[in-house]
Amino acid sequence: MPVFISHRHTDSIKAANISRQLQIAGIQNYLDVLDPDAQKVDDITSHITEKMKICTHIIAVVSRETALSWWVPFEIGEATITNRRIASYRTSILRLPEYLEMWPQMSELSHLDLFINEYLSQKQHGLFESSGSRSSTASINDEARMAREFHSNLKARLGPRP
Repeated sequence: MPVFISHRHTDSIKAANISRQLQIAGIQNYLDVLDPDAQKVDDITSHITEKMKICTHIIAVVSRETALSWWVPFEIGEATITNRRIASYRTSILRLPEYLEMWPQMSELSHLDLFINEYLSQKQHGLFESSGSRSSTASINDEARMAREFHSNLKARLGPRP
């Protein structure tokens, strides 16, 4: 049930701050710069994909430099295909790419607290315990429904976009 933190390496400090905030709340997360194996593997794509499989959520740290990254869009694409709960965290005032506008958008630490609250609420209700076991169409549909519910609830908590 960890949260995967997607980011461009120029945003590693912001990503590490998000990781720390999640850890304080008792939420496991994956951040590649904190993974010694990620620095040593020959096939980083497979390594990242395997790490994403154990995560139920993804936070994409988005900055002006993200547009130069191939990894962040790749990771968001993987998360979309596997019905992960997706949210972005903008580090500066910028218009997000259209493909990110459908998911909740955070830009302040108080928004991250709302993400944490929604995550913990769904966890308390057992709404993502079974991620990873997607053997049937029913479970895939359930995952998609629960992801949509997470997105909808977090958007409501965040309120209207500025």
